[in-house]
Amino acid sequence: MEYSVIVAGTGFEGRAARIRLAVKPGMPIRLVPEPNNQYDENAIAVYIDVRAWFTLFMKTEVQIGYIKRDKAAFFRRKMHEGGRIVSAKVKSMYTDREHPRVSVQVVTDW
Repeated sequence: MEYSVIVAGTGFEGRAARIRLAVKPGMPIRLVPEPNNQYDENAIAVYIDVRAWFTLFMKTEVQIGYIKRDKAAFFRRKMHEGGRIVSAKVKSMYTDREHPRVSVQVVTDW
């Protein structure tokens, strides 16, 4: 099954600048469950790989936000039932706002 999901929290902790500099449509993302997240036990963080001068151009992972709360709860339930995320990538982005809007495409086996 294929899902289009909005990334939340893009305007916090310097993420907006990272998104404007590094995020491109079609680039792969990594979704990382955070069961110990203090705000939401179903939280799923969204990460991208970047190469930057301050890491001597070695690949490093940076967070760009979280899967929106309602979809995160659904995904976590399905993953708990044994479902897998097959692939995930940036679908589109709109950076002309204070909090950039990033949409991701997630393909699952459920």
